[in-house]
Amino acid sequence: MPNAIVMTGYGPPEVLKWAQVPLPEPGEGQIRIKVKAAGISPTDLALRAGYLKDIPLPPDAVLGFEAAGTVDAAGPGVTGTSAGDAVTALLFSLGGYAEYTVASIWAPKPDAVSWADAAALPSSAEAAAGVLRQLNVRRGETLLLFGGGGSVGIIATQLAVARGVTVISAVGEHDETLARELGARPVRYGAGLAGRVRALGAVDAVFDAAGRGVLADAVALAGGPERVITLSDPAAADFGVTLSQPTPRRAPGALDEAIALLTEGRLRLRAHQSMPMQQAAEAHRQLESGSVHQRIILTLP
Repeated sequence: MPNAIVMTGYGPPEVLKWAQVPLPEPGEGQIRIKVKAAGISPTDLALRAGYLKDIPLPPDAVLGFEAAGTVDAAGPGVTGTSAGDAVTALLFSLGGYAEYTVASIWAPKPDAVSWADAAALPSSAEAAAGVLRQLNVRRGETLLLFGGGGSVGIIATQLAVARGVTVISAVGEHDETLARELGARPVRYGAGLAGRVRALGAVDAVFDAAGRGVLADAVALAGGPERVITLSDPAAADFGVTLSQPTPRRAPGALDEAIALLTEGRLRLRAHQSMPMQQAAEAHRQLESGSVHQRIILTLP
């Protein structure tokens, strides 16, 4: 039997255990992937900690919205994909932290793209493209982006700037230069943030890719909750804000577009480091402690 990192319950990183699991079978329109690398997203941390219990998880859930690897088997109805093909995949039903996973949405991985980059791309690209679409941000408008230095925020900045949107990016000190390089106007987190944003001009929409503690400012700056969307703040309903969740309808085609941009050198990803998948609990611990400022990609031989 293959192995995976299973979530034995809600709680601290220690609930993540490397254990044997049944080999997943690809259904209609699905492929099974022998995983080489899997990304860790902020939503993974929130799910494990129990902050997003409105997203149902089965017992011994396997986290991970994104993975890259080689096609191991194809289900009924799959054409144009053969065993051994290198792919990057978006996993709406989770399952990336595993030796094998199944996917309904995938794209070919070009040789020029590393396994780690291919695993770091899908979830962030889909979330960035999806929320920008839901906010309907248009050329000439101003978007306030919380978490501009994160994996989703970096991609969202580039997509929005390319569309002629002015981006105000809320970042920590170490990400100010990055925000400018991506074409955004950085503002520093901390006391007085709302005033610093107002000094730059009116805000049309707010994208919260940070996930916690910014919605009061977001609603005030946007003049109401209608065009404020958060990816993972559990207090969304308290502010009347939309909590955007990954679905196949949120950003169809986002993965194909993003992998093409990445291959052409037109898309920059957040810096990342790799750790063996068996050390997923330690990776979660480091990310939550703030001891690392890069993404962590889980890898398998």
